[in-house]
Amino acid sequence: MRRERLYLLPVYIGSFKYYEKIVPALNEKYDVRFLIIRPDDDRRRGMIGYAQERGLSFDILDVGLTDAGRRLPFWSPLSKHFQHMQACRRFLRRTQAKKLISVKAISTFSTIFREANALGVETIVLQSALVPPQGFYSDYQKSKKYSPVAQRIYFFLIEFLRSALAILFRGPQYYFVSSRPQKVGVIGEEGRNIFHNRFGFDISTIEVVGSAEFQQVSELCDEIKNKPEKREQLLRKYSLDERKKKILILSSWYENYAQVKSAHTVEEDREQVSYFQKIVETIRSVCEEDVEILFKLHPAERNIYESYRAFGVKLYADEASSEELVVLSDLYIADPCTSANYMVIASKVPAIFFNATPLKALNKCTLFFPINRVEDSFEGLFSRLVQFKEGTLPLGYTSEDLDLKSIDRIVRFIDK
Repeated sequence: MRRERLYLLPVYIGSFKYYEKIVPALNEKYDVRFLIIRPDDDRRRGMIGYAQERGLSFDILDVGLTDAGRRLPFWSPLSKHFQHMQACRRFLRRTQAKKLISVKAISTFSTIFREANALGVETIVLQSALVPPQGFYSDYQKSKKYSPVAQRIYFFLIEFLRSALAILFRGPQYYFVSSRPQKVGVIGEEGRNIFHNRFGFDISTIEVVGSAEFQQVSELCDEIKNKPEKREQLLRKYSLDERKKKILILSSWYENYAQVKSAHTVEEDREQVSYFQKIVETIRSVCEEDVEILFKLHPAERNIYESYRAFGVKLYADEASSEELVVLSDLYIADPCTSANYMVIASKVPAIFFNATPLKALNKCTLFFPINRVEDSFEGLFSRLVQFKEGTLPLGYTSEDLDLKSIDRIVRFIDK
């Protein structure tokens, strides 16, 4: 029997990897493919390279998204929008897609969601990472700078003409077709209000489904515990020494905090390197050479950390699985706002949530993760590392209420 076609729409390699976790479960019922909707850039090339390496099926839809030649006011954006709108409809009809799933509501996906809704294709948003409320980092935001009046009028006219163009070619009924998803799956209870207030989604369409990380990490922990050969295989994969304890540091790319960045001094490469190097030096001052330090880059950043190899640090980028590194580790160190925290709270690996940057608003992310404490100084980090060495370090979080069958729950949500 022919399976229904289902498309997963990632934004970049991070959301691509998240969706990869649910593909095996979805494959039992659906013909699952990834759909990359973005112009040719580093992020797109990163997703393509990863998909090819992993043997994952994907399509690319970029008609109307690329800049070609000279830009003409009004004509260029309207022409590109019309081309993209037409390409989306042709694509949906040709592939006979039944469901589209994206990680969040962004303008890149609004056209294909609207076309899908018009054609009766089910549209779903499935949260894959932390999504804070609008203005969550307001402590560090400057007063909003408004665009010149002429520019605001121009963009208003563009949106008006886009709508008029769509109605002209699709008919008056198209005015009433929404680009919003028909249902929304969020990780935690707080996500219901966040997605309702921030994106305007109907609260009745929003359902808590958990994070796929919960089930995947939990099952990987059990597998490593019950199958020594699995652990040995992963240790070889990452060139790790079974005899040494392992401390994993996750990088936080501050360019990602767009709302913070607008009000805080842009982190220069050297400042970023210096900050994490001080973490490495603090670890070495306590644990010396009897531990292996693993450093995982953020999926959206380039490698500026080669100098850490002088401290014996092992660097890992997109080729590495964060879940595997987490479950192999004896200690996890990350800031309180990274979405990777969904992994560690399902792993039972002790964690130090650390933020000694000026970006103290990030500490408010304890509202979304069951974090017991955030260390905000290097002195505090040193004390926690001493506890780790002595075997007295608390877990650092609570995990009793996690749904460890979250992938099963997500699939049921998608099915219904």
